[in-house]
Amino acid sequence: MSSPSLAYISSISRLFKSTTLTKGLVTELLAENDWKNVLSILKERNFIEDIPATFDDAEIEIKRRAIDQIYKILNFSSSVKSAHDIVDLYYYYLTLDEFKSIIAGIYNKSRPSKIVFLSKISESNPTTIEELRSIIRGSIYSNALEYALSKNPRNLSQLESLLDFYFIDKLSSIIDTFKGDWKAAAEAIICGYKDYYSASLAIRQRIAIPLTCKILPDTIRDLQSSKMEEVANILRRTQYSRNIELGDAYSALYSLYRLARIEARKASIYAFMGSPFTPVTALAISELIKLDMEDLIMIINGLKIKMNKEAIKSRLSLEII
Repeated sequence: MSSPSLAYISSISRLFKSTTLTKGLVTELLAENDWKNVLSILKERNFIEDIPATFDDAEIEIKRRAIDQIYKILNFSSSVKSAHDIVDLYYYYLTLDEFKSIIAGIYNKSRPSKIVFLSKISESNPTTIEELRSIIRGSIYSNALEYALSKNPRNLSQLESLLDFYFIDKLSSIIDTFKGDWKAAAEAIICGYKDYYSASLAIRQRIAIPLTCKILPDTIRDLQSSKMEEVANILRRTQYSRNIELGDAYSALYSLYRLARIEARKASIYAFMGSPFTPVTALAISELIKLDMEDLIMIINGLKIKMNKEAIKSRLSLEII
């Protein structure tokens, strides 16, 4: 990797960072009581081009902005393979719901509806997994599908969870090639995700892939074989015990995921304070774009269903007092 190439991808990442959410803007959004007013503010701040009429359209527009940004960074990062592969994984992540809908359509023998970002795959109308394999050959979706199928999933639910897990597994394998400060900075961003995805796969699907950071591999194997009512006690033995809810398995998983998101945002912002000659900034900006998308959707959804403002705040990756 040449220094000019690394400097270029870092400068591009910093440019996009200037368009990410701030605590001030989130505080302003949360001062509103009508989700449509939030959209007006987002339009004024150039987060969206038009004000959608429905919540579903609003969610699509927010997601479209994130996907468009990731796609632009993907094109800019072609000279640094590790950065390009990382950003490609985030493009996969942001479009994964649609990919899973296409696969579910094959399993359920139905046509998926509202496929916006993977329309080319959907319009090919695959009716079997083999047809889908042929359509997506050579793409990241092909790699993810082959990865998931290689784990011999017993049903659609397991297959979908393994498609989720592919994101963090592949991302971790790229980061494992980094050294020194690069690796430390990148690991700080994905640490919590590794623990969450491994714990979730073990608890929900009884599949143990101990790709962990602060949780011991033996703990993942214990979670795989535990009863649901035993999950909280097992997680109580981890470093996360003081920071997550341990009332039941699902609240523990949710709070573990939220903690992973909070730590990922902090680590992503911190990554921009280091050396300008690093592919970690591509990881950091991709993560920030993803988190911004998720937080904005949470805000408008929370306001739409009249959720308490403090409850909305508790679900965001941006910590708002």
